[in-house]
Amino acid sequence: MDKQYTDDGKNTLKRILDLSWRISGYAPPMKPFLRFSKHADTLYKGKTNSYKHFFWDFDDALQRVLLGMVRTIATPAEIAEACIERWKINLEKIYQKSKRQLEELRKHGEAPQFRYTPRDEFIFSRVEPGSRLLYVGCGTGTQCLGWAQRGYEVIGIDTDEQLVGIANERAEYLKLPFQAICMDAENITFPPGSFDGFLLEFYGFQPSLVQTLALQRGLARALNDDGKGFIVATRKKYASFWNGMSNLGYPESMIHWLTSQRRLDHYFSQMDACEEKLSFGLYIRNHTVDSLSRELGGVFDVQECMYEEYDPRYLISVVKRRGLFSDSPPTSENDDSEDWTKQEFLQRDGVSIEDVLRQIHAICDLLELHKERVKRFFLNIDVSGGKSPLSMVDMDLPRFIELLEHTYGMRYLLYWCPVTLPS
Repeated sequence: MDKQYTDDGKNTLKRILDLSWRISGYAPPMKPFLRFSKHADTLYKGKTNSYKHFFWDFDDALQRVLLGMVRTIATPAEIAEACIERWKINLEKIYQKSKRQLEELRKHGEAPQFRYTPRDEFIFSRVEPGSRLLYVGCGTGTQCLGWAQRGYEVIGIDTDEQLVGIANERAEYLKLPFQAICMDAENITFPPGSFDGFLLEFYGFQPSLVQTLALQRGLARALNDDGKGFIVATRKKYASFWNGMSNLGYPESMIHWLTSQRRLDHYFSQMDACEEKLSFGLYIRNHTVDSLSRELGGVFDVQECMYEEYDPRYLISVVKRRGLFSDSPPTSENDDSEDWTKQEFLQRDGVSIEDVLRQIHAICDLLELHKERVKRFFLNIDVSGGKSPLSMVDMDLPRFIELLEHTYGMRYLLYWCPVTLPS
């Protein structure tokens, strides 16, 4: 469909991504209450599966509603641009933290102690020290600097100039072989065959087939004949794992209680699937091993593809390039083929996008209030007498259920038309 993307449309898109962030940040403390509190006793009895799914994983359901709206008002390119700006907002705290840490290191003349994750060791076991590696989405360079200390020559790219700047300051201070460059991953400009390996940890954040193919081909072109790429994607089963909670200021005891609930996510739906959603204000396409292997197989030789045992939120694929590609970007024959799916919000019975956004805004306000109450409970856990958080009296819970019921009753429609990658 034709989209008229005006200033109002841009503002609406920003509002939607902000609501997506609020849902991701504030929904976790509400989910146990909506599943097991007294107010939820009759919420799932005698209801349809779609109704049960909507309430059990209301955060996932609301993110899908928001994604349908995004698809309606903006093209994939406009969605990608807005998500880049949202990403910068999300990472502002990380930038400030890294800046303070660097100031402290300089003040005391110290060097940081780098910690290596199982994913790092997985890569090190497959790429020789001394190799030239490309880190796509380097942020403030912490992981890149750790790799450099292990004997690799590392180039990092990111779209955020602030993050690139602090990354290079850290590299200069530590005298390590790492350089950060401000560059879009979908427009990699290094000469062909420049790298022995690369790591991409945000695969699936590209909201169209055209953008994904451009990303794949750019990365393949940057590899040399023997180079290996490591591509990480998210998994639906753990899409609500709330990995951002450590940056949200939740008490440790509260995080422990909430993460114990993750096994119950998607209880009323297929556990793993290749699906789109919004999360923390970003577009994400979740994958299975099969869908990721198929999607990469047109450009890369997929050597390994597996769920990560040490962090089951993610899949990792090890790839080599199939051949050389032209510098011209892939194009689509029509606008519809650019979308992974035709997933759009359709106005029905006089319900507009603005009506639904106001409803979701009210839901987010209650989520934030509830989050603060649960947080105070855990901060005062020593005087709680061993009670469960579910024993809390939350006067807003009935209103929250009412708002969700109203949103469910608006009868939004999502159309799903899978896209098959060309061979």
